[in-house]
Amino acid sequence: YQEKIIDIALSGEDEIRYAEQRRIYSSFLRRRRIVIRSPEDFQQKLIFLSARDPEARTAMLAWREARQIAMNAPAKYSEIERLLHKHAADQVLLFSEYNPVVDEISRRFCLPSITYKTPTEERRTILDRFRTGQYTKLVTGRVLNEGVDVPDCRVAIIVSGNSTKREYIQRLGRILRPKEGEALLYELVTTGTTEEEMAKRRKE
Repeated sequence: YQEKIIDIALSGEDEIRYAEQRRIYSSFLRRRRIVIRSPEDFQQKLIFLSARDPEARTAMLAWREARQIAMNAPAKYSEIERLLHKHAADQVLLFSEYNPVVDEISRRFCLPSITYKTPTEERRTILDRFRTGQYTKLVTGRVLNEGVDVPDCRVAIIVSGNSTKREYIQRLGRILRPKEGEALLYELVTTGTTEEEMAKRRKE
């Protein structure tokens, strides 16, 4: 397969907002001498603490806001539009770990989507239509990582998320079964944000 990393730039205003939210988050960790090395650390050392500590809650909200800025960079949607046009004739899977992003892509581009909220029967119908080619594009989240028979496709786009290496490999596996031609994986990475670091860690 061929992998293509596409750098996405924040606007000047969003860059300032992102830096400020990360500053709030990072300064809290430094003051409290908290080290976050894993999702478990984040949950145990920040989320639990935020329930009873106003400063921790402010830091957690700043982290969340920074993440939203990186994930929802307007340039990502412009790039998605370009890729959908380029691969208009191909079966394409679009991934995001975050359901609001899945919903926004589905809404903007009028694409079928599957999240944990999608009823079983509707999910089956969508996958069947994708399999037969009635639908050529599908937006989905983590719900399809395991135990779901996804039809073969040639193109996948990772829009956003902080996937572990295991999840990343599972996603690659979704597109390594094209009937013809070479599989393509695009990954949209917002530069100057933690998305860059996460993209590097996924490949280690």
